[in-house]
Amino acid sequence: MRVFLFLLYNLCYSMVQLNERGNNMWKFECKKHLTYLLCGFLLGAVVFGLLGWNTAFVVDLVSDVTDDKAILENALLPYITGGLLMAGFMNGFLVTLRILNHFNISFFIAMMIFMFTGELIPIIGSALLIPTIIVCIYGWLTIPNRKKNKELRKNQMTEVKELERIYRLHHEFDEESAKLGENAWKIMLRVNVLYALGVIALLLVLLFVEELLVMITAVLLYMMLFLQLTKYKNNALQPIISLLYEDCNPEACASAILMLAKKSHRKKAMPLSQQFAQCMIYSNDPHLAIDALASSNVQSKSASLYPYHALMAYAYYQLGDKSMVEHHLHECSTPVNQKRANAMDIFRLQAKESIENKLALMNENFNEAKAFYTKALEGNNLVFQQVDSHYYLGLIAFVQKDLELAKEHFNFVRNHGNKLYFKEKADKFLTSIDSFSVQEEVVEA
Repeated sequence: MRVFLFLLYNLCYSMVQLNERGNNMWKFECKKHLTYLLCGFLLGAVVFGLLGWNTAFVVDLVSDVTDDKAILENALLPYITGGLLMAGFMNGFLVTLRILNHFNISFFIAMMIFMFTGELIPIIGSALLIPTIIVCIYGWLTIPNRKKNKELRKNQMTEVKELERIYRLHHEFDEESAKLGENAWKIMLRVNVLYALGVIALLLVLLFVEELLVMITAVLLYMMLFLQLTKYKNNALQPIISLLYEDCNPEACASAILMLAKKSHRKKAMPLSQQFAQCMIYSNDPHLAIDALASSNVQSKSASLYPYHALMAYAYYQLGDKSMVEHHLHECSTPVNQKRANAMDIFRLQAKESIENKLALMNENFNEAKAFYTKALEGNNLVFQQVDSHYYLGLIAFVQKDLELAKEHFNFVRNHGNKLYFKEKADKFLTSIDSFSVQEEVVEA
């Protein structure tokens, strides 16, 4: 009882602290958490009720609480009790996973914790089931600007087909590069099939094997399989991403992503939406970049939240909308955790620094922007990032009338920019610099 009260107190205290710090990111996870609990309840009702697995266990469990025969002989008892048990297990697993993720505990340590506390997780999850549901409903209903977000989504272009239609109107669709998207889809399909087969095999072990060691071994093997398949799945996407990051070919990368979306039958969520938005930014199409980011719903994904704000700010910088750039800077200004620096806070600081640099350019604070891009050149190894930095350093040098330095930076953009729109801009600046040089030679003569 003391353990339950302690956990409940910490749960409520954490929510209060997060609200006081203005960190509402947890609220975007509440709907997903409730969905998982509902799926767990339905799964438990099917396994214990419909399939009649281990009905004696359910009756014995309830008989410890009540001796009422009307309850014990009720036909709905296995359905309700089984559903609550599975929902409790799901809740315990999710809560434990979020705690481990919050404290940045490694995967192997997490597995050790699950092994030695495996029996406590469903007990704690069941005890916290009702408080967690209340907290999740509260978080879901109090998402910041919930009504406004709904209205914006109605007016936004969210259909992947519409994004592709607009893309084809303004840009070239690379059929050869699109084959990479088709190949990636085939790999992802095989991986998803293996995911499903692994889950079925794991459920069969948990249902029909009573040896605890075998059950734990099966869970560990599936987790190892899951990690390897996820790694394989991510590697399948690297050739697509490299088209932009290494080859500086945004049209080829965007074409492959659109083909991947088509083969995956995506309707509203563009795969690799942030990479697609980057392609549009470097193709000088910020409007389509904003539409792609808005349709991705990345605000519910903590790992993608701050890159989302950085890209949105970049697109609005291209449009010259200073107020929206400042809005996304404000969204990155609240620390994730004031007591310690974690991975999320590092992402936040990087996004914040990037957006502040865009504002420095808009405010003509060129020395500050120059320092940012000079530092970026030292740390960025990807070709498209180097081209980005050299272009803006060249632009700053041109404005400050250091034509030799500007020419050096623009030549790098010309040689490595490939199909980035920076290359076309750099060519124009180099032509202007050459004309200035000719005029000076004529004047001197």
